[in-house]
Amino acid sequence: MAVKFLYYFIFAFVAIMVFLLYQKPFDIELNKTNKNEPNIEIIDVTNYSITQDGVTHIVKATKALRFLKYDEFYNIDAIRKSKDYFLENLKAKSGRLIADNLYLKGDVNYANSDDVKFKSQKLDYNLKTKIVKTDVDFTLENNRTLTYGSSLLYNTVDGKIYANNIKSTIEEE
Repeated sequence: MAVKFLYYFIFAFVAIMVFLLYQKPFDIELNKTNKNEPNIEIIDVTNYSITQDGVTHIVKATKALRFLKYDEFYNIDAIRKSKDYFLENLKAKSGRLIADNLYLKGDVNYANSDDVKFKSQKLDYNLKTKIVKTDVDFTLENNRTLTYGSSLLYNTVDGKIYANNIKSTIEEE
């Protein structure tokens, strides 16, 4: 009896294999317009980055789009806290995150707990190196200084600012 089942099974297996061999394979055509459509769309996003030290980042956006190689955000408001309670706040109308680089556009405002504030229309922020840079006009201010310039590089780790073509107003008491 078991031998009969074995023969039936082998016969069915061979029949199915022969049937599949003569089938025409399916061709899937990828539409090129689909590459520019997001995989995921999220409305009213709040993202918390939690580590052993607690919440280190809070990022809010009115809309987030995830594409294959990058993410897009609209009306961004991001707060970052380091171990020594150094706070950074970054706001912009739109942004694109590609790997570890955040590219922001439209009314970009940056402020930190050392009273450094600057405004620009475009800003690039590397999340690993914590370096902020812009190659368009900016306004930088702190407690005593108001500075205008054409490009800026700010290392948030050591607090050094490098700027080109600056005009500065300094208040002294």
